[in-house]
Amino acid sequence: MVDNSEINAVKNFWSSNPMTFGKDGLETPEDVCNHAAAIIREKAWFGQEEGAIFSNLIDFDSLVGKRVLEIGHGVGWLAREFINAGAIYTGIDLSTYHHEICDKLFSNINNAEIILGNAEDLPFEDRCFDFIVSYGVIHHSNDTEQCIKEACRVLKKGSTFYLMLYRKSFLKYWYNKFFKFGVMRGELFKYKSINKVVEKHTDTHGEGGGAPISRHYTVSDLPRLFNEFSKYRCQVVGNYEELRGFPSTRFNIAAFLPLSTQQKILKKFGGYLNIWAVK
Repeated sequence: MVDNSEINAVKNFWSSNPMTFGKDGLETPEDVCNHAAAIIREKAWFGQEEGAIFSNLIDFDSLVGKRVLEIGHGVGWLAREFINAGAIYTGIDLSTYHHEICDKLFSNINNAEIILGNAEDLPFEDRCFDFIVSYGVIHHSNDTEQCIKEACRVLKKGSTFYLMLYRKSFLKYWYNKFFKFGVMRGELFKYKSINKVVEKHTDTHGEGGGAPISRHYTVSDLPRLFNEFSKYRCQVVGNYEELRGFPSTRFNIAAFLPLSTQQKILKKFGGYLNIWAVK
């Protein structure tokens, strides 16, 4: 049975606390998108050296004239890359704020469609997309596995679903979230759950704590999650903030390590799972 109360909680949170990366009140949708794009370039250092955002992760040239679906388009920073590359783009998002921003941002674009909807029940026919992307989104869903099943359903045979899921890593999950807050501040006794402690301090850009749902996965979870796909590959990565919080924000190892060394550490211990699943 679908839990509408959980879905509404997620929708309300991301509508009231959208992914503007701390810049509420920007004047235009273009300003919001440009600011988010600049932040992503820094946070997702592994995604590109120059040129299109995520050009290391996505072959944009192969998607000219192809149907692309983005699950959770946010404020449009990645949508813009697909549109500029010549893909036939469709974006779906549960947040009314994200929908309104992108509806305005791409209102005059012929090869773009923006839909307000839920990834657990995609309003598309079977096998209609050539590529699907979801970056840091469906782990906030009420039913992440159902989102993956729906992506598989609407993806063409032999095509790829690229997504990022949060990883249950030592740095991000166990140390910076659970140990600092659950152990050192005693929140484990309050919430009676490791996951609840972590959720309270994940995506805390809104009022009243973190997102209502923030799931984290291990590499060993992937065979179960992607059992309907013919194959998949996975890459562990992380952002620099994970090291800047270890062992504390004031005195951390990132201050003493060159970026190249930080990157090597984050490719082994980082808090993100980049996954490419082929149907």
